[in-house]
Amino acid sequence: MKGFARREFQLMLLRRMFDFQPELVEAACAELSVSHAQYMGAHNRWQTMLRSRSAPKGLVLYEAVLGPADERREVPYGDAVLTAHLWRLPGLWPELRWEALVGTEDFVLHGWLVRAADSPVPELGAVQGLAPWSCVVGDVLARFPGARQRDPQVPARWGVDVPGPGGVPYRLMFVHGLLQQVAR
Repeated sequence: MKGFARREFQLMLLRRMFDFQPELVEAACAELSVSHAQYMGAHNRWQTMLRSRSAPKGLVLYEAVLGPADERREVPYGDAVLTAHLWRLPGLWPELRWEALVGTEDFVLHGWLVRAADSPVPELGAVQGLAPWSCVVGDVLARFPGARQRDPQVPARWGVDVPGPGGVPYRLMFVHGLLQQVAR
């Protein structure tokens, strides 16, 4: 995976976030001194690696791109035990980690951004005031006990419904685990 490392991995993550927050993505690109074409190129290269018959698969692909995991921990999941592999992503999200949940035979079941264990959950305030990119799924679940996760069946996206007044929930949309949008 020569030429594709943690920096390019972060650029790849920006592609799906652009659908919801183009201004934040453009600001991130300016901060990293990269062009629209460069982050699109990183996204396209990642997609090619995922689909290539000759590229490594599962955890081996993540390790080829990101190096060995910075942390590992066991995660009980029903009767099974998964392993969470976590990598630092210096640059855009230093307080977050990329987490890949890995099952048997190094199969990656899920990957997303999570808060680093040594990074406190930010003060979130009221759900309707949550700002894009201010929190991850785990932060919302910890802050709002009535929150319920939902899988929108779209790659890289995740939803959380938080109870609102009158029984109408707030629907939070996350991309790669990072908040993008709050709607009623």
